[in-house]
Amino acid sequence: MASTNAPAPIDPRGPRTNQTVLASALVLGLVFQQQWVAPLFAVVLFVGAAFGPKYGPVLRFYAAVIKPRLGPPAELEDPRPPRFAASVGVLFLGAASLAFLLGADTLGWVLVTIVAVLAGISAVTGLCVGCEMYVWLVRLRGGVRVVKIDRELGEAASFDEVLEGPAPTGLAGRSPRLSPLPAELRADGPQWVVFSTEYCAVCPAVVAEIQGRRPGEAVTVLDVAEHLDLASLYKVRRAPTVLRVGADGSIVARLSGVDAVRAELGALPAGA
Repeated sequence: MASTNAPAPIDPRGPRTNQTVLASALVLGLVFQQQWVAPLFAVVLFVGAAFGPKYGPVLRFYAAVIKPRLGPPAELEDPRPPRFAASVGVLFLGAASLAFLLGADTLGWVLVTIVAVLAGISAVTGLCVGCEMYVWLVRLRGGVRVVKIDRELGEAASFDEVLEGPAPTGLAGRSPRLSPLPAELRADGPQWVVFSTEYCAVCPAVVAEIQGRRPGEAVTVLDVAEHLDLASLYKVRRAPTVLRVGADGSIVARLSGVDAVRAELGALPAGA
């Protein structure tokens, strides 16, 4: 069951701003061989992860300067996955700092590059590998199961957040209409489009389950890293994210995570 004292949801644009600054700084550090970026941003990430967004320098800047100039967010998110992702970043950058200290510069820059790439993907697409690790670990220990489904309903899509317990206030809302699938990717008839990454261990099983339960419908697998434009268009924030596409190319549903896909498959009548 979900904890009744779940933390208040946050604006997801804050963590993405944090990831943008992080990725940019690390890339510049790599280009100009400035090793100090590793320990500096290890501290920046640690402060935000350990004490919350109001203590993270970039997150605080976003809240005080950028957010007041923007409209309200289209959706909110649980703060725990991005804080866990920041903790993973701290470990990698801390290890990179130690490697630089010991003279293992190549190892240090490899670790910095890994963080920069993952932060860049998160900043551009919203797909957070560290957040997915958090969800996977929570599921392993029998924690909350989150199902996110966006559906096309007339001029707008409804957003449903289903938890095994009460959902934090403010998570439900309205989403913009989802753009039709580009013509070059459409199949003849109903179709499932699976956004995956090389880090997604469960994605092949999800593809196999869709194919097994919907044998008459096409399944297209897209690597997020190779389709950043589409991942951004459809707001892919975790892998797998699956689009259920109608015969005319319209997006019938956007399914975020394994549980959402299984919920959708279970709700469909046989042969529909």
